[in-house]
Amino acid sequence: MSHMSSYKTDIKLVNALEAGRPVEEDPGWDILNEAVFAVAEEMNLDVSHTIHDYYGRAILCDWALTSPDIPRGLGVNVDRKTGEVTFISDNYGGYERIVGEIKDRIIQNYSALCVTKALAALNYSVEIDEVKHPIEGKKVLVRGVL
Repeated sequence: MSHMSSYKTDIKLVNALEAGRPVEEDPGWDILNEAVFAVAEEMNLDVSHTIHDYYGRAILCDWALTSPDIPRGLGVNVDRKTGEVTFISDNYGGYERIVGEIKDRIIQNYSALCVTKALAALNYSVEIDEVKHPIEGKKVLVRGVL
C-alpha cells in the first residue's frame, strides 16, 4: 500500500519570480541546494532527482535523498509558480521518523545558511557552532561579530 505524503514548509523562493525570472535563479535556490547536500553528507544520503512510491513508480523531484534506511526516498520540490518548497515521500512501512529528521535538518541548515549569508553580506565576521545532542538532535548557533 502506498502512502504518498506532501509536507509544506515556510520556505518560499520568490525573489526571482517577482522579477519575472525562473525560480532557479533565486538566491534561495543555491542556498537550498547547499542545505540539501549538507544534509546528504551529514546523514550519508545519496542525492538524485527521483524517489519511488511503494509500488516502485518513479517520481521526479528537484532533489531526492535516498539511503538504505529510506530506500524510496524523500523528495524536495520548489513550485515554479509560487516558489513554495515542499517535501514528498511514501512513508508506508515506518519511514516517518527518518523522513521527519531529514526534513528538519534541511530546514535547519537552510535557515542557518540564510542567516550566515545575510550577516556576511553586512560585513560581519560569522562563526558557526554545531552541537549534537542525543535527544534534541543538532543545534546550530550562528554568531555575527562586527
